[in-house]
Amino acid sequence: MSNVLVETKNLKKYFPHRLGMVHAVDDVSLTIREGETLGVVGESGCGKSTLGRAILRLHEPTSGDVLYDGKSIIGLKSREFRPFQTKMQMVFQDPYSSLDPRMSVFDLVADPLRICKTVPKAQLPEKVSETMELCGLPATYNNVYPHEMDGGRRQRVGLARALVLDPKFIVCDEPVSALDVSIQAQILNLLMDMQEQRKLAYMFITHDLCVVRHISNDIMVMYMGQVVEYAKKEEIFAHQAHPYTKALLSAIPTTDLSRRNRERHVLKGEVSNPINPKPGCRFAPRCPYATAKCSEPQPLVEIAPNHFVACHECSKG
Repeated sequence: MSNVLVETKNLKKYFPHRLGMVHAVDDVSLTIREGETLGVVGESGCGKSTLGRAILRLHEPTSGDVLYDGKSIIGLKSREFRPFQTKMQMVFQDPYSSLDPRMSVFDLVADPLRICKTVPKAQLPEKVSETMELCGLPATYNNVYPHEMDGGRRQRVGLARALVLDPKFIVCDEPVSALDVSIQAQILNLLMDMQEQRKLAYMFITHDLCVVRHISNDIMVMYMGQVVEYAKKEEIFAHQAHPYTKALLSAIPTTDLSRRNRERHVLKGEVSNPINPKPGCRFAPRCPYATAKCSEPQPLVEIAPNHFVACHECSKG
C-alpha cells in the first residue's frame, strides 16, 4: 500500500457574511496516497473547489489541519511554507482566465521556476522545453499566446505550468469540464500517464461521475461543505448508501437499453441555507427518508471496510 502523502483533519473554511458565516467546508477529513487519485464530487457550490484551495492554503483554513507527508503545513510562515509550495500545485478549471494573456507559453511555464528558483538560470530553457514536450507542446508554441490556442492546448499549458516544479501532489479543479469530449479524453490520458511516470497524487474535483470513475481510486461525495459518503471507487458505484450519492449516480446518462428502466432517484425540495446552518443533516430537506433523527449531528460511520457514510438511516443496515 502506498504511503499517505496528503491528509486533512477536521478541516474547516468559513467565509464572513453580513448575516453570519458561510460554512463552505465543514469538518472534512481525508487521505490521499502517493500515486493515487481522490475524486471529489458534488453539486456546484458544495465546497469542492474551496476544499482544494484550503489544502493548498490559497484560502487559509478557519480551523483543522493539513498534513503533507506527515508534516503539518497550517500556521507555517511564508518562508517555512515555500518548500511545500513547490510540491503541491493546482490545475484550474478555466485555462483561459488562469493564464496571463500578456505572457507567451514559454514564459507562462517558466514563471514558476523563476519565482521559486528551483533550477539554475542556465538550465531553465531546457527544463521548460522538456516539460512542454511531456505535455504535448512542441517548441513551436514557445512564442504563442493563450488567445491563439484552443481550449485543449491552453489546458496543456496549465498542466505544464503545474508539472514544471516537479510536484508530488496536484489539485485538479474540474480541468476538463470546459473542453470537448475528445479533448477531455486527451487531457485525462495525459494526467494518468504523468501519474504513472511520476507517482503523482491527485485530488480530482469534478461533477462528472463518468470522468471520476475513469480516473479515481477513492471517491468522496460532498454536500453543502460536508462529506456524506467516502469509499473506494468500486464500492461507491456498486453499493452506494447515501440518498444523495444514489441521486447523483442515477442522473448519469446511459445508452444501455437494458438500464433504461433503472430506478431513478429524483431530488425535490429546497437547498438548505449555508449561512450558520443548523446542526444535523443538511440534506434532510431534500431527502425522501428524512426522520426526526436527521436534526441530530450525522458523523461519518464505517458501514463496510473503508466505506463511510454520514447518515443514521444508512448506517443501520
